[in-house]
Amino acid sequence: MTPLGLHVATWWGILALAMGLYWVLLVPPMPTREYRWRTALAPVVVGIFAYLHYLVKHWEPATVLMMCTTLVLVFPLGIVGHRRKLARRLMEAKARGASEDEAMTPGVFYQMILAVGVMMTAFFVLKP
Repeated sequence: MTPLGLHVATWWGILALAMGLYWVLLVPPMPTREYRWRTALAPVVVGIFAYLHYLVKHWEPATVLMMCTTLVLVFPLGIVGHRRKLARRLMEAKARGASEDEAMTPGVFYQMILAVGVMMTAFFVLKP
């Protein structure tokens, strides 16, 4: 049984769309080349994490792909509406020599927590 009854090939397509959405929404507003690279490589880290779950926990491929999709979607959904403000605050923190964590406003933080909660709930509810 696969999540939502979708075939593995369909989950690959959904993951490709999710990654495209991630890159379109998150990479361009990043203020420097360094931030763009780090942001662009985050889905690769998610993919490695998902692949290790596949190897170690012996999850079904469709389940791993669904987990990867939810993890990739949580970031753009968590900061939608805050992208430019976050990019500006990242540059200000970098100019002051402060931590990047200072760029997170309470609104971004709460929206990210909400997105993580919704995505993890969806993952555990839809997981076969």
